[in-house]
Amino acid sequence: MNHGEIMIATISKGQQITIPAIFREALGLNVGSKVEIERVGQKIILKSVGDDLNTLFEEAKKVKPKKHMTVEEMDVFAESMFR
Repeated sequence: MNHGEIMIATISKGQQITIPAIFREALGLNVGSKVEIERVGQKIILKSVGDDLNTLFEEAKKVKPKKHMTVEEMDVFAESMFR
């Protein structure tokens, strides 16, 4: 099994990590790109979603709303997600 390139990243004070440029460039990831995050045992796997809107919509269906929203509020929220 070929695991490809491996790099070490540090979790920042803000609980974030930076994806190294070599990986971002290879996957065509830019500011605003969407990635799928999956936990498998003790591993976290990031997958480029690209322009696969069906995947985004399927994942959105799994999200439980924190509060009830009107249709108008949902439209505003959905619009803000794609800016």
